[in-house]
Amino acid sequence: MQNGKNMTNKLILLYLFLFFVSCKKNEETKNYKDLNSTEYFSIATNLKNLKKIEKLKINDSLFKIKGQFSIYEIKGQINKNNKRIGWWEATDNNTKELVAKLEYKLIDKKEFVNQYILFENKKIDTLSSKFYSLKKKVNSVSYRFYIPNQLKKIRSEGKLNYRYSFQGKEYRHLESKAVKNKNIFECEISLPKNIDDNDFIIQGGFWEMFQLENGGIGANDIYVLDTIQGNTKK
Repeated sequence: MQNGKNMTNKLILLYLFLFFVSCKKNEETKNYKDLNSTEYFSIATNLKNLKKIEKLKINDSLFKIKGQFSIYEIKGQINKNNKRIGWWEATDNNTKELVAKLEYKLIDKKEFVNQYILFENKKIDTLSSKFYSLKKKVNSVSYRFYIPNQLKKIRSEGKLNYRYSFQGKEYRHLESKAVKNKNIFECEISLPKNIDDNDFIIQGGFWEMFQLENGGIGANDIYVLDTIQGNTKK
């Protein structure tokens, strides 16, 4: 997660400012400069801050949520314990344009924002977002991790620590060192030769460590869980 005390992302503050206009008088959220990105998003998607909430049951353990926050429509899902899970979306009621998406994960029954995507002119703002993409090749899987641009970084490195399951066996304690290109980190994972009829499950976490000009240390991380289908499967 981003260290809120050591770094301030001005672009995130700009894009999300309107999310918090209606919360200015709230003593818990009046000092936005002390909040990290996870806390920013949590304000807008917190059920306690939503108005006109609609709740639709999908099954016994999953519900769809829709509500209003300031001039935005918020959509997402919660489990039976009212924990936010999966991807949530914020749409501008006036322009009907998607403003932001964020992914909630549950680890040890605690929810946190794993990825967030900001949009500018209907396109992903890759310099201000934190998310990943993957591409399956013939003999490998290529990961791209997009990390918010931080001009005050002087050193930075990233790696993907992971394990994978294949043919009923689990292989642990593996690592792929990332190649950095500006704010994008790329990792490559080789696939077994006999993957044609089998699924390949990757689970782990990308971790970036960086140093700032003032000597401070910060980190970003993204949890991954992906199933790569065999080549003969549709």
